[in-house]
Amino acid sequence: MIKIEVTHQGQTLILDIKGHALFAPKGEDIVCAGVSTASIMTANLFEQVTQTTSILNEGQLTITVHDFKEAHHYIYHVFKKAIEDIKTAYPSHVLWKESEEA
Repeated sequence: MIKIEVTHQGQTLILDIKGHALFAPKGEDIVCAGVSTASIMTANLFEQVTQTTSILNEGQLTITVHDFKEAHHYIYHVFKKAIEDIKTAYPSHVLWKESEEA
């Protein structure tokens, strides 16, 4: 299962995407491909418009937006909508968790 943990910490937004969908064999998994594409595109967009750190390891991408402002909400909501659509089609393969910390 792919787990996406979203944490809002004041002006910082952290997107932690990890795991494998296990929908199909490696190289044929459309769930993994969809989440990976949406995640990498989101990281690239944030890196173009604000101070962002992206760390990619095997099976995990962590995107930290250090100065998340109202102008950046559009990027976040497009990512969230893409993941929600994938999650609706493949609910047992994607988990979304969102939290707010002080």
